[in-house]
Amino acid sequence: ARCLTQITASTEKSKFLVGTVGAKNNILCMLEYDDETSNITSTSYEHPDEIWDVASCPTDEHLLFTCHSPVSGNLQQKATLWQKSANDDDKHMLKNLVTLDQPNIRKVLWDPTRDNSQVASIDSSHIYLSTLGNGAKTSLSIDVSSTFSSDPDTPALRRLQNAVWNPHNPEIITVGDRCLSGWDLRSGKSVFEHQNAHKSTIRAVDYNTNKPYHVVTGGDDAQVKIWDVRNFAKPAMIVEGHTHWVWSVALNKFHDQLLLTSSSDTLVNLHNVVSVSSASYLRDQNSSDEDQQDEDYWNK
Repeated sequence: ARCLTQITASTEKSKFLVGTVGAKNNILCMLEYDDETSNITSTSYEHPDEIWDVASCPTDEHLLFTCHSPVSGNLQQKATLWQKSANDDDKHMLKNLVTLDQPNIRKVLWDPTRDNSQVASIDSSHIYLSTLGNGAKTSLSIDVSSTFSSDPDTPALRRLQNAVWNPHNPEIITVGDRCLSGWDLRSGKSVFEHQNAHKSTIRAVDYNTNKPYHVVTGGDDAQVKIWDVRNFAKPAMIVEGHTHWVWSVALNKFHDQLLLTSSSDTLVNLHNVVSVSSASYLRDQNSSDEDQQDEDYWNK
């Protein structure tokens, strides 16, 4: 398996999607976790290609994008929207609804502020905004290659690695090379840029849904950093705990004191970052005993 994502549209049951990368017989596997019995059940869907990334629709658990490539011949990576068969259908099939026009798509992001009608996608140097309906129509293309270093000896890969949607504004936050940058989806212009956010390639990024302007990044320098994008003089926090490349970072959407990170050092770490979370932000905005009790709890 190469990728794992939660099915956020499933509000009653804990469900996840896993995609495999193999020479043949690749599958998309849905895992369902029973909170009462702690049992995990799986449902497999045949997938024609290697699966490099999965994005589940936030409003319809039967819709998902995969970024995939064949195992031989033309190895060009594509992004396809699939519809899973109904839960009571024994055939467990994926229906191909549409494939995005752009080649070599690395990641697809669903718009969190709308229904399932708009997505953003990235390749090695561009952001694309697409509307879904009768097919997929690209409404915006942003070239972000100007943020990459021109130094041929740079210790980083000069291409986009990851992206996340800003839940507070119509913006996409990207990481590539050693740069962290934000892009306005209305104008296509850069809203912020930090050229040397890490010492080497940045591979992971997430946005705090509860605290505006705050993002977390992880890179090949084994560091995890939390930033206030209004002030790049220094990180709001540097989180230690890894000894090799950091591949993923994720803030808890409800309790953003909790930060999950994973690395090729084989560790998955859960961090307490309460001092830069919304608990401290809300206390600064409207101090109360309840806020203080909440922060005291997470500092135990």
